[in-house]
Amino acid sequence: MTHPGLTGLQDLVAELGGGDLLTSLNLPEGPPPPGAFQQALGLAARLTGREEIGLLLARRRSLETLGGLASLVGSAPTVGEAVTQLFEMLPRSFSGGVRGYVERRGPEALLVGQVVTADPPALDQQADHLAGAAVGLIRQLTRADWAPEAVYLVRKAPADPAPYSRFFGAPVLFGQEMQVIVVRPALLDAPVAQANLALNRELFAQLSSRARGDGLAGLVRDRVWRGLTSGACTAAEVAADLGTPLRSFQRRLAAEGTSFSAILDAAREALARRLMRQTALSLAEISDALGFAEPAVFTRFFTRRAGVSPSAWRRG
Repeated sequence: MTHPGLTGLQDLVAELGGGDLLTSLNLPEGPPPPGAFQQALGLAARLTGREEIGLLLARRRSLETLGGLASLVGSAPTVGEAVTQLFEMLPRSFSGGVRGYVERRGPEALLVGQVVTADPPALDQQADHLAGAAVGLIRQLTRADWAPEAVYLVRKAPADPAPYSRFFGAPVLFGQEMQVIVVRPALLDAPVAQANLALNRELFAQLSSRARGDGLAGLVRDRVWRGLTSGACTAAEVAADLGTPLRSFQRRLAAEGTSFSAILDAAREALARRLMRQTALSLAEISDALGFAEPAVFTRFFTRRAGVSPSAWRRG
């Protein structure tokens, strides 16, 4: 069985003259393993010579490609709730380690997305696809010519940025700390044409019940990734955000074989690698962004986990 996302990507690669993607990918029989879609995106970029392949694929996305989430998103009362619900359910419905959230900030609203795996394959193409699919979704829920105020991408600057400006219809900045789509707050309150509040609440309850299989640790990972980019990332803050007393919070994580510090350290290491690879931030700036007291603490932390210093890892 082939994942619909791989089938769509295979068709796109063939149309662009890149040959048979699935044969080149050489997947085992059965459902694609975790990470197959990300590997396929990178291979597709090489086969076609189109580094913006993630955007090209996003242009073809529709609500139906969300599978079981299509009815949930399409029945949401507002655009803001549709995007929020999608971000909440996406990590537990598709593999690939994507996290996202919506944040209102004064005269702006931010749609923040992150690829949260430690050394993700084809991060540039993943970043393109994530942002492109989010913008495409909003266009389907509102109008086809909708454009964000600005787009910040974690990917490195492409050789030709013109396709990005054309796709988004907005200023695009590359090599950023976070993957952010800036929109007007009024957009979040815009009604969805096919809204069905009763159906939406029923579907959300069903999907949330299934999602609880991830346990507390899955919820904590979500909050940690959000906290790392918004400044609230202590055990007490995350426990309070989840409505759990701190001692109970710690006991439940221990019962699941992990701890807050283990989850936080894994996220910090993954984001450190991302920022060192994809941005021009100094090590001191990265240390500060990750919440370390000083660069020397960050250096010891990273060296202990990676086996080499941050500067040596970055040179390599």
